[in-house]
Amino acid sequence: MRKWRVGTISMGLSLVLLGGFLFLAQIKGIKMFEPFLVWWPIILVVLGIEIILYLFLSKQENPIVKYDFISILFVGLLGTIGIGFTVLTSTGLLTELQTLVVAEDKSFNLPSIEEELPDNIKRIVLETSDHEVKIEGSDVNQLTIFGTYRARVNPKSNPLIADKDNYTLTKIVGDTMYVTIKATSRHSGPFATYLTIEPTIIVPDSVRLEVRGKHNTIALYPGSLENHWTVDGPSYVTMHVGKNNDVLLSVTSRNNLQNGNVKWDSIETSDKGGIDEFKEEVNDKLYKGTLKIGNGKFHLGIFNSEQVSVNLVE
Repeated sequence: MRKWRVGTISMGLSLVLLGGFLFLAQIKGIKMFEPFLVWWPIILVVLGIEIILYLFLSKQENPIVKYDFISILFVGLLGTIGIGFTVLTSTGLLTELQTLVVAEDKSFNLPSIEEELPDNIKRIVLETSDHEVKIEGSDVNQLTIFGTYRARVNPKSNPLIADKDNYTLTKIVGDTMYVTIKATSRHSGPFATYLTIEPTIIVPDSVRLEVRGKHNTIALYPGSLENHWTVDGPSYVTMHVGKNNDVLLSVTSRNNLQNGNVKWDSIETSDKGGIDEFKEEVNDKLYKGTLKIGNGKFHLGIFNSEQVSVNLVE
């Protein structure tokens, strides 16, 4: 007569239940680790019930529990793995690991913005953060923003930017509209992720514009400029300005202004003293260029930039 060793039935039931869950996962397209997270606590319940049944059904006055150690070891191993998965899930590391394994670099469309400007708006202040931005002038009295963004995401996850408020902030104070392109979140380390935004921003060319960059790249297409524009703080600026405009260009850059196809009216150089991170004196050159197009009625100034390229277009 065979002896009942505690653990044998538990292992058998565990395998049957695990096989059933995995079969349903394959049929319904559920991720493999999800049924495991649901299933693994059951094996502890089954093992506990088996011990109780053994003690209850044993005919000995002082029954001694006899274990099937190989089965117990198997059940314990599955339980340990299950506990590990639960800990990883509760700390968010399992999601990070899953994204690391199956993530893809994908491109998405930004939620577009088309906002009519009130008649009293005389000035727009645009904060670009560190994004690569295109800015265009238009004869339409509205603010328009569209573009794309790239991110490393799980293929089945929802778009990271689902609403305009996820990447922009607008506020009207008096006769000024403030527009901020929000900085994106990034994770560093072994689970590094990124999100890059490349918006195109169209503003009325009749409204004064102040652009505040942050060591980023800005492309300017002012169109038929009918007011003053100022750009401060980007690292690289490329500008395409029409030959028929009445614009006075004023540029300050840390590199020579020989890029582009324009012939500057004047370029002056000066030394900018300062102290670097090692507390040593430095003397960076500044290049100050001016160019008058037409009557030079409107001023377009670019300041605190590393490099500026200006092209005249028909």
